[in-house]
Amino acid sequence: MYRRVLPLLLTAVLLLSGCAAGQKNMPQKTDEKEMTGQPSDMSGEGSMYMDTTENVIYLAGGCFWGMEQLMQSIPGVIDAESGYANGTCEADADYKIVCKGNTGFRETVRVEYAPGQVSLDALLLAYFYVIDPTVENRQGNDRGSQYQTGVYYTNESAKETVERIAEIERGRSEKFFVEIGPLKNYYPAEEYHQNYLEKNPNGYCHIPRAEMELFSRLRIDPGDYQKPAAESIRDKLTAEQYRVTQESGTERAFTGDPESPNGVRYCINSAALRFVPYAKMNAEGYGYLLYLFEK
Repeated sequence: MYRRVLPLLLTAVLLLSGCAAGQKNMPQKTDEKEMTGQPSDMSGEGSMYMDTTENVIYLAGGCFWGMEQLMQSIPGVIDAESGYANGTCEADADYKIVCKGNTGFRETVRVEYAPGQVSLDALLLAYFYVIDPTVENRQGNDRGSQYQTGVYYTNESAKETVERIAEIERGRSEKFFVEIGPLKNYYPAEEYHQNYLEKNPNGYCHIPRAEMELFSRLRIDPGDYQKPAAESIRDKLTAEQYRVTQESGTERAFTGDPESPNGVRYCINSAALRFVPYAKMNAEGYGYLLYLFEK
């Protein structure tokens, strides 16, 4: 299956970070590469640009080394780049400045993806699966405002998807500190940060490798399965099925799988499960999943 700009005092900004107070919107692109939404040849360290690529999302999820690696492992992701986003200063961002913690910049990964191969829903599912949305200004062992989580979009289509999924995730816990909003600015990180875990396989990563492996094998895209309205779901399910699947209920013991040929039982809420035989998958509309059973 989350994202606040920190206020800065003018004096502190000028003395400690060398940044001018206030936020700066990124300039529109002017050269040919920039007009296509690609970073220009000047987009190296310290360069800032407005991203006009449609299928792109910016994810702040703690240390960008791990988030970059996670996104790169997902089939359908074209490119993932580490950088710094949504700062409150106008000067170029670099690691030394951002680590001071008073610039508002978040360690952020720019993710460009092919929508025909992977949906934004799937990318956000992976993102929310590996972060802890209940903490502020930290992830894993990393603490500081640069590790604040956030999802930043660049167009209305992405905004709708991000806000829809964020609303679902917000309802999962009492605390939700993930910033949700538009991309305001972005600087690619220094070259030594790019593809860091590929260069340093044993390098630090706050995201478990097993979770990365899980999403590298993503074969069913959650974007293909939009949740129906509550009324529609209620019409299709019994009261017990609705309670179990929609209201975090649980079945009474032994009501779902009372018999086991080998004496082994598995605890599973099976109230709304329906098993479709392989031979009937085409007829039932699940033929597109047959490849999952190929050896």
